[in-house]
Amino acid sequence: MITKHGVRGGLVLALAPRSAPLGAAAVARARDTVHDSLLVPDSVYQGWKWWHVYCFRCHGEDAMHPVLATAPDLRWAVSPTGANFPRDSFVYTAWNGRPAKGMPAWNVLLDSSAIQEIYQYVKARSDGWLKPGRPHRLSDLQNKSK
Repeated sequence: MITKHGVRGGLVLALAPRSAPLGAAAVARARDTVHDSLLVPDSVYQGWKWWHVYCFRCHGEDAMHPVLATAPDLRWAVSPTGANFPRDSFVYTAWNGRPAKGMPAWNVLLDSSAIQEIYQYVKARSDGWLKPGRPHRLSDLQNKSK
């Protein structure tokens, strides 16, 4: 004969192994629904890396608050509510520079794909979906969890 206490204990033991995976799945689902404002595709991440090697000295860290008074805020420059500088003009300027304004030509050190990645990074900051701080890629997060 099973007592009330024995049944209760049996139910707890029967449910315990099943509740742990369900709890982990619930945590994973909750984590997946939280928006990560620093998670970026590889091209934007590479643009961030190029930016911090070549551009931030004049245009500011995180593409915010230019350091030099003559350097424009490129977030505003590529924004539809700002100068709405087209991608081709951005690439042309980065490639050829504006020597009269102190902007060097980067065609000696960067290829066109690197400049495109810088544009994608600046555009992500300008559009507001990439918040200040060091961005990361999904592959970086997956490697950490291994």
